[in-house]
Amino acid sequence: MSTSDPQRFYNYPKPQEAPGTPPYSSPPANNPVVRGLPLSLLGSLSTRLSIIPSFLYTSTNFPLLRTIKDLEDYEPRYDPTVVKLPSSSNDSAISRERSEGSTPASEIKGISDQHSASSTRYHSSTFYIQQYRSQRLTPTKVIEGLLAQISANKEHSTAFLQIIPEKVIAAAEASTTRWRTGNPLSPLDGVPVAIKDELDLDGYEKSLGSPSDFTRKDGGTSWCIRKLEDAGAIVVGKLNMHELGLGTSVIFSLQALYLCSR
Repeated sequence: MSTSDPQRFYNYPKPQEAPGTPPYSSPPANNPVVRGLPLSLLGSLSTRLSIIPSFLYTSTNFPLLRTIKDLEDYEPRYDPTVVKLPSSSNDSAISRERSEGSTPASEIKGISDQHSASSTRYHSSTFYIQQYRSQRLTPTKVIEGLLAQISANKEHSTAFLQIIPEKVIAAAEASTTRWRTGNPLSPLDGVPVAIKDELDLDGYEKSLGSPSDFTRKDGGTSWCIRKLEDAGAIVVGKLNMHELGLGTSVIFSLQALYLCSR
């Protein structure tokens, strides 16, 4: 079996040709090398005089990044999660399903069969795949149960800053239809997820765990969340977080204190 055969892997990236020459040229750096005591003193002064960090930022040509037109509307790319699949003699069926825009059921089965069900009280994505594939559960039933549990439990409800039930249920019903017809989008189709309030999600507010409003004016969704939604994952809502992400717990989340006092 060839290790470069994309039919043997799920989420195998498509090769893309790199540009022949860079779209821009970087001017030569002219910053002096600073180490030891001078570096310590400079670091100390930088915390007291705002003009020093601004000068260092400008002198290192960081503002140049904002002038590179090729970076505008550039789709970010992160390391793909490539899953090795078991050998299959039904390559033609896999190719046909993949060409139709859906994830082949054999791929989803291959992924779930490589892992056993979770032995903890928290279910893994593999558990949901197995339940949906066997029709013992549907995404709609799972989401209805989760929403009921969240609303009935104070700790769960405080953990969530915002949930839009109609959007969540609509996504679950669409996933249920895909599983019923045998056309799941990916091994994440129908898997419930929740996101921290530091990420953008269309239709939701963003406060970063604080009383302030950091919602995007264009109502956009963060790239990583769009990829989850494109894969069929169901975003249940936005989770609370330490205020501005500065800490290790939600003890000092002003937004959490506000919710608890209402």
